[in-house]
Amino acid sequence: MTDSHAEAAELGIYLYCLARPECLSLVQGLTEPDLHGVDERYPVTVLDQQEEGVVAVIGQVDPAEFSDQNLQALDWLGPRAQRHEAVVERIMDVSPVLPVKFGTMFRSRASLKQFLDRHHKDIEQALDKLRDKAEWSVKGYLVEEDARTIIAAEDAGVQSRRAALSPSPGLRYLQQKQLDAVIEAALHAWVARVTHELHDVLVYHAVASAALRLHASTVTGRPERMVFNGSFLLAPAALADFRAALSGQQQAHQGTGLTLELRGPWPPYNFCPTLSEGKA
Repeated sequence: MTDSHAEAAELGIYLYCLARPECLSLVQGLTEPDLHGVDERYPVTVLDQQEEGVVAVIGQVDPAEFSDQNLQALDWLGPRAQRHEAVVERIMDVSPVLPVKFGTMFRSRASLKQFLDRHHKDIEQALDKLRDKAEWSVKGYLVEEDARTIIAAEDAGVQSRRAALSPSPGLRYLQQKQLDAVIEAALHAWVARVTHELHDVLVYHAVASAALRLHASTVTGRPERMVFNGSFLLAPAALADFRAALSGQQQAHQGTGLTLELRGPWPPYNFCPTLSEGKA
Protein backbone atom coordinates (compact mmCIF):
# COMPACT_ATOMS: atom_id res chain seq x y z
CA MET A 1 0.00 0.00 0.00
CA THR A 2 1.27 3.43 -0.85
CA ASP A 3 -1.46 5.70 0.58
CA SER A 4 -0.68 7.32 3.94
CA HIS A 5 -4.38 7.17 4.86
CA ALA A 6 -4.29 3.39 5.18
CA GLU A 7 -0.63 2.43 5.27
CA ALA A 8 0.12 3.37 8.87
CA ALA A 9 -2.55 1.14 10.36
CA GLU A 10 -2.45 -1.42 7.52
CA LEU A 11 -6.12 -0.81 6.91
CA GLY A 12 -8.08 -1.62 3.78
CA ILE A 13 -10.45 0.75 2.02
CA TYR A 14 -13.95 -0.70 2.27
CA LEU A 15 -16.42 0.21 -0.49
CA TYR A 16 -20.14 0.39 0.36
CA CYS A 17 -21.56 1.81 -2.85
CA LEU A 18 -21.15 4.31 -5.65
CA ALA A 19 -23.54 7.23 -5.82
CA ARG A 20 -24.10 10.74 -7.12
CA PRO A 21 -22.81 13.95 -5.47
CA GLU A 22 -26.23 14.68 -3.92
CA CYS A 23 -25.31 12.16 -1.21
CA LEU A 24 -22.36 14.23 0.07
CA SER A 25 -24.29 16.26 2.62
CA LEU A 26 -25.84 13.09 4.03
CA VAL A 27 -22.51 11.28 4.35
CA GLN A 28 -21.08 14.23 6.24
CA GLY A 29 -23.97 13.87 8.69
CA LEU A 30 -23.69 10.12 9.28
CA THR A 31 -22.89 10.49 12.95
CA GLU A 32 -26.05 9.02 14.51
CA PRO A 33 -25.32 6.34 17.11
CA ASP A 34 -27.66 3.90 15.32
CA LEU A 35 -25.69 3.97 12.06
CA HIS A 36 -22.14 2.66 11.98
CA GLY A 37 -19.75 1.42 9.37
CA VAL A 38 -18.90 -2.25 8.99
CA ASP A 39 -16.02 -1.61 11.39
CA GLU A 40 -17.53 0.63 14.06
CA ARG A 41 -14.15 2.17 14.85
CA TYR A 42 -13.98 3.96 11.51
CA PRO A 43 -16.52 6.44 10.09
CA VAL A 44 -18.39 6.25 6.83
CA THR A 45 -16.91 8.80 4.46
CA VAL A 46 -16.23 9.38 0.77
CA LEU A 47 -13.19 9.08 -1.46
CA ASP A 48 -11.47 12.46 -1.59
CA GLN A 49 -10.44 12.02 -5.23
CA GLN A 50 -13.87 11.81 -6.80
CA GLU A 51 -14.59 10.96 -10.39
CA GLU A 52 -16.79 13.58 -12.01
CA GLY A 53 -20.39 12.86 -11.07
CA VAL A 54 -19.51 9.72 -9.08
CA VAL A 55 -19.03 9.45 -5.32
CA ALA A 56 -17.46 6.39 -3.69
CA VAL A 57 -18.89 5.86 -0.20
CA ILE A 58 -16.15 4.19 1.82
CA GLY A 59 -14.82 3.31 5.24
CA GLN A 60 -11.78 1.56 6.64
CA VAL A 61 -11.43 -2.01 7.89
CA ASP A 62 -8.79 -4.45 8.99
CA PRO A 63 -8.55 -6.92 6.07
CA ALA A 64 -7.32 -9.66 8.40
CA GLU A 65 -10.73 -9.75 10.08
CA PHE A 66 -12.35 -10.87 6.82
CA SER A 67 -10.98 -14.38 7.14
CA ASP A 68 -12.81 -17.43 5.81
CA GLN A 69 -13.52 -18.42 9.40
CA ASN A 70 -15.20 -15.11 10.22
CA LEU A 71 -17.10 -14.98 6.93
CA GLN A 72 -18.65 -18.35 7.80
CA ALA A 73 -19.52 -17.35 11.38
CA LEU A 74 -23.02 -15.86 11.55
CA ASP A 75 -22.36 -14.07 14.85
CA TRP A 76 -19.49 -12.17 13.17
CA LEU A 77 -20.97 -11.81 9.69
CA GLY A 78 -24.59 -10.95 10.58
CA PRO A 79 -24.19 -7.59 12.33
CA ARG A 80 -21.54 -6.37 9.89
CA ALA A 81 -23.64 -7.28 6.86
CA GLN A 82 -26.56 -5.42 8.45
CA ARG A 83 -24.41 -2.32 8.97
CA HIS A 84 -23.25 -2.51 5.35
CA GLU A 85 -26.86 -2.68 4.19
CA ALA A 86 -27.93 0.16 6.48
CA VAL A 87 -25.32 2.50 4.99
CA VAL A 88 -26.33 1.66 1.41
CA GLU A 89 -30.03 2.14 2.19
CA ARG A 90 -29.38 5.55 3.76
CA ILE A 91 -27.48 6.68 0.68
CA MET A 92 -30.30 5.36 -1.49
CA ASP A 93 -32.67 7.76 0.27
CA VAL A 94 -31.01 10.72 -1.43
CA SER A 95 -29.20 9.37 -4.50
CA PRO A 96 -29.20 6.58 -7.04
CA VAL A 97 -26.80 3.91 -5.82
CA LEU A 98 -24.64 1.24 -7.32
CA PRO A 99 -24.33 -1.08 -4.32
CA VAL A 100 -21.45 -3.52 -4.04
CA LYS A 101 -21.41 -6.81 -2.21
CA PHE A 102 -20.38 -7.12 1.41
CA GLY A 103 -16.62 -7.42 1.89
CA THR A 104 -15.49 -5.40 -1.14
CA MET A 105 -12.10 -3.89 -0.25
CA PHE A 106 -9.21 -2.11 -1.94
CA ARG A 107 -5.60 -1.96 -0.83
CA SER A 108 -5.58 1.82 -0.91
CA ARG A 109 -7.44 4.92 -2.00
CA ALA A 110 -5.21 5.00 -5.06
CA SER A 111 -6.26 1.51 -6.17
CA LEU A 112 -9.92 2.45 -5.70
CA LYS A 113 -9.36 5.61 -7.75
CA GLN A 114 -7.79 3.55 -10.53
CA PHE A 115 -10.79 1.22 -10.48
CA LEU A 116 -13.19 4.17 -10.78
CA ASP A 117 -11.15 5.63 -13.64
CA ARG A 118 -11.28 2.33 -15.50
CA HIS A 119 -15.04 1.84 -15.10
CA HIS A 120 -16.25 5.44 -15.05
CA LYS A 121 -18.43 5.18 -18.16
CA ASP A 122 -20.17 1.99 -17.01
CA ILE A 123 -20.75 3.45 -13.55
CA GLU A 124 -22.22 6.64 -14.98
CA GLN A 125 -24.59 4.69 -17.23
CA ALA A 126 -25.68 2.40 -14.39
CA LEU A 127 -26.39 5.29 -12.02
CA ASP A 128 -28.49 6.96 -14.71
CA LYS A 129 -30.44 3.73 -15.27
CA LEU A 130 -31.00 3.17 -11.55
CA ARG A 131 -32.10 6.70 -10.63
CA ASP A 132 -35.44 6.69 -8.78
CA LYS A 133 -35.70 2.92 -8.99
CA ALA A 134 -35.53 0.16 -6.40
CA GLU A 135 -35.34 -3.61 -6.30
CA TRP A 136 -38.36 -5.63 -5.16
CA SER A 137 -38.32 -9.35 -4.46
CA VAL A 138 -41.12 -11.81 -5.23
CA LYS A 139 -40.92 -15.30 -3.80
CA GLY A 140 -43.37 -18.11 -4.39
CA TYR A 141 -43.86 -21.00 -1.96
CA LEU A 142 -45.92 -24.12 -2.66
CA VAL A 143 -47.62 -26.60 -0.35
CA GLU A 144 -47.08 -29.47 -2.74
CA GLU A 145 -49.71 -31.79 -1.28
CA ASP A 146 -52.40 -29.15 -1.83
CA ALA A 147 -51.27 -28.68 -5.43
CA ARG A 148 -51.20 -32.44 -6.07
CA THR A 149 -54.75 -32.77 -4.80
CA ILE A 150 -55.99 -30.00 -7.09
CA ILE A 151 -54.10 -31.34 -10.12
CA ALA A 152 -55.27 -34.91 -9.57
CA ALA A 153 -58.88 -33.76 -9.22
CA GLU A 154 -58.79 -31.68 -12.40
CA ASP A 155 -56.75 -34.01 -14.66
CA ALA A 156 -59.01 -36.37 -16.62
CA GLY A 157 -56.13 -38.75 -17.33
CA VAL A 158 -55.33 -39.07 -13.63
CA GLN A 159 -58.97 -39.68 -12.81
CA SER A 160 -59.23 -42.36 -15.52
CA ARG A 161 -56.14 -44.14 -14.22
CA ARG A 162 -57.40 -43.94 -10.65
CA ALA A 163 -60.76 -45.46 -11.61
CA ALA A 164 -58.98 -48.31 -13.39
CA LEU A 165 -56.80 -49.37 -10.44
CA SER A 166 -56.83 -53.14 -10.08
CA PRO A 167 -58.35 -54.78 -6.98
CA SER A 168 -55.32 -57.10 -6.91
CA PRO A 169 -52.88 -55.75 -4.25
CA GLY A 170 -49.74 -56.51 -6.21
CA LEU A 171 -50.94 -55.05 -9.50
CA ARG A 172 -52.63 -52.15 -7.74
CA TYR A 173 -49.31 -51.24 -6.06
CA LEU A 174 -47.54 -51.07 -9.44
CA GLN A 175 -50.37 -49.08 -10.99
CA GLN A 176 -50.36 -46.65 -8.06
CA LYS A 177 -46.63 -46.08 -8.46
CA GLN A 178 -47.21 -45.29 -12.13
CA LEU A 179 -50.09 -42.99 -11.21
CA ASP A 180 -47.92 -41.18 -8.66
CA ALA A 181 -45.32 -40.60 -11.38
CA VAL A 182 -47.99 -39.17 -13.69
CA ILE A 183 -49.17 -36.81 -10.96
CA GLU A 184 -45.60 -35.68 -10.24
CA ALA A 185 -45.05 -34.96 -13.92
CA ALA A 186 -48.31 -33.00 -14.04
CA LEU A 187 -47.26 -31.08 -10.92
CA HIS A 188 -43.91 -30.23 -12.48
CA ALA A 189 -45.59 -29.00 -15.66
CA TRP A 190 -48.11 -26.96 -13.67
CA VAL A 191 -45.40 -25.26 -11.60
CA ALA A 192 -43.43 -24.43 -14.77
CA ARG A 193 -46.50 -22.94 -16.43
CA VAL A 194 -47.66 -20.95 -13.40
CA THR A 195 -44.25 -19.48 -12.63
CA HIS A 196 -43.66 -18.58 -16.29
CA GLU A 197 -47.01 -16.79 -16.42
CA LEU A 198 -46.26 -15.08 -13.10
CA HIS A 199 -43.00 -13.70 -14.43
CA ASP A 200 -44.61 -12.50 -17.65
CA VAL A 201 -47.39 -10.70 -15.77
CA LEU A 202 -45.01 -8.99 -13.34
CA VAL A 203 -42.21 -8.06 -15.72
CA TYR A 204 -44.70 -6.04 -17.79
CA HIS A 205 -44.65 -3.44 -14.97
CA ALA A 206 -40.89 -3.57 -14.32
CA VAL A 207 -37.87 -1.91 -15.88
CA ALA A 208 -35.94 -5.18 -15.60
CA SER A 209 -36.09 -8.54 -13.88
CA ALA A 210 -33.66 -11.16 -12.61
CA ALA A 211 -34.34 -14.83 -11.93
CA LEU A 212 -32.68 -15.91 -8.69
CA ARG A 213 -31.73 -19.28 -7.26
CA LEU A 214 -34.44 -21.38 -5.62
CA HIS A 215 -33.55 -22.19 -2.02
CA ALA A 216 -34.23 -25.30 0.03
CA SER A 217 -36.32 -25.20 3.19
CA THR A 218 -33.15 -25.35 5.25
CA VAL A 219 -32.32 -21.89 3.88
CA THR A 220 -35.81 -20.33 3.78
CA GLY A 221 -36.90 -21.71 7.14
CA ARG A 222 -40.30 -22.56 5.63
CA PRO A 223 -41.81 -26.04 5.17
CA GLU A 224 -43.23 -25.17 1.75
CA ARG A 225 -41.10 -25.62 -1.37
CA MET A 226 -39.81 -22.45 -2.99
CA VAL A 227 -40.92 -22.48 -6.62
CA PHE A 228 -40.31 -18.85 -7.62
CA ASN A 229 -37.60 -16.38 -6.72
CA GLY A 230 -37.33 -13.23 -8.77
CA SER A 231 -36.21 -9.65 -8.38
CA PHE A 232 -37.76 -6.75 -10.25
CA LEU A 233 -36.44 -3.24 -10.82
CA LEU A 234 -39.34 -0.85 -10.34
CA ALA A 235 -39.98 2.85 -10.71
CA PRO A 236 -42.21 4.31 -7.96
CA ALA A 237 -45.01 5.05 -10.41
CA ALA A 238 -45.24 1.36 -11.38
CA LEU A 239 -45.41 -0.04 -7.86
CA ALA A 240 -49.20 0.15 -7.43
CA ASP A 241 -49.83 -1.69 -10.70
CA PHE A 242 -47.13 -4.22 -9.83
CA ARG A 243 -48.78 -4.92 -6.47
CA ALA A 244 -52.18 -5.26 -8.16
CA ALA A 245 -50.79 -7.71 -10.73
CA LEU A 246 -49.21 -9.79 -7.96
CA SER A 247 -52.45 -9.79 -5.99
CA GLY A 248 -54.31 -10.91 -9.10
CA GLN A 249 -51.95 -13.84 -9.51
CA GLN A 250 -52.41 -14.83 -5.88
CA GLN A 251 -56.19 -14.77 -6.26
CA ALA A 252 -56.04 -16.72 -9.52
CA HIS A 253 -54.22 -19.56 -7.75
CA GLN A 254 -56.10 -19.44 -4.48
CA GLY A 255 -56.54 -22.89 -3.00
CA THR A 256 -53.66 -24.45 -4.93
CA GLY A 257 -51.18 -24.15 -2.08
CA LEU A 258 -49.25 -21.31 -3.75
CA THR A 259 -48.27 -18.29 -1.64
CA LEU A 260 -46.60 -15.22 -3.14
CA GLU A 261 -44.49 -12.88 -1.02
CA LEU A 262 -43.40 -9.34 -1.95
CA ARG A 263 -40.53 -7.60 -0.18
CA GLY A 264 -38.68 -4.35 -0.72
CA PRO A 265 -37.67 -1.73 -1.58
CA TRP A 266 -34.00 -2.64 -1.60
CA PRO A 267 -30.85 -1.33 -3.22
CA PRO A 268 -30.62 -2.78 -6.74
CA TYR A 269 -27.94 -5.39 -6.12
CA ASN A 270 -29.21 -7.68 -8.88
CA PHE A 271 -29.25 -4.94 -11.51
CA CYS A 272 -25.70 -3.64 -11.29
CA PRO A 273 -23.06 -4.19 -13.97
CA THR A 274 -20.20 -6.52 -13.16
CA LEU A 275 -17.19 -4.38 -12.30
CA SER A 276 -14.88 -6.96 -10.80
CA GLU A 277 -11.67 -6.06 -12.63
CA GLY A 278 -9.20 -4.13 -10.53
CA LYS A 279 -10.54 -4.96 -7.08
CA ALA A 280 -7.85 -5.80 -4.61
